Amino acid sequence: MNDLQNIETFAEVAGQLSFAGAARRLGLPPSTVTSRVRALEQSLGVRLLDRTTRSTALTNEGAVFLERCQRALAEIEAARSLVSADVSASGPVRLSVPTALPMDRLARLTRDFLARHPKIHVDITVEDRATDFVRDGIDVALRGHRPGGADLIARLLSQMPVQLVAPPGRLRDESLPILGPLTRHLNSSPLPGQAHCESFALARELTLAGAARACLPLSLCEQDAKTDSVEIAPPPPGVESQLGLYLVYQDRRHQPQRVRLFIDALVAEFSSPSEPEQSR
Repeated sequence: MNDLQNIETFAEVAGQLSFAGAARRLGLPPSTVTSRVRALEQSLGVRLLDRTTRSTALTNEGAVFLERCQRALAEIEAARSLVSADVSASGPVRLSVPTALPMDRLARLTRDFLARHPKIHVDITVEDRATDFVRDGIDVALRGHRPGGADLIARLLSQMPVQLVAPPGRLRDESLPILGPLTRHLNSSPLPGQAHCESFALARELTLAGAARACLPLSLCEQDAKTDSVEIAPPPPGVESQLGLYLVYQDRRHQPQRVRLFIDALVAEFSSPSEPEQSR
């Protein structure tokens, strides 16, 4: 067990390239982190890290060792999750979702997840703006056309068709603006007497009220079309015909178990087969 602790500590230092940073993340005294790395180096008989008072860097041997260790640690963490998930996962999961998400599916998923993990509670925010994970305290987000920044991982789950939606008989009525987040480039200068918004939900309501047209995911307007409350057609040129649904999160290696479990539940519910995971 001491060897495993030492390896985990080394991997954290190598990831941070900082003994002090690793100590803060692990919640350990800096002296403990230093002694664990030193003990690991002594047991291996090689130096894994070059450190000075100002910097820390991997040696060639350290880089090779780290690559193999990361694979092994990921497998160990997965095994821990499999055997201990139901009994130990607890605490909050903070989720951000867009207004166009099928809320009935999210509600069923959340209900079933909480039934399996009663010590977890899920805090859900519904919004269309880009998520700042640090500022907003978000653990995971579902997003459409703005999946996140370079420090996040975005996994494409599915593609939703986009439709031009209008009040009955007014698909080609140029007096009505075309609203929604996908059409901001069409509405750079809103005209007097017209509404303007970048919310899917409000764009839908304005369309139902006869004040606008909108480009919406089919999931948000399909029922309206079936009841003849709106007319639908393909989106105009320059507007995406498909809206991706992305699962966005930070590095899985540093996520609490409760967040990993909820991510797995979201993937199972919303993903299409064989969609890739991408670093953004």
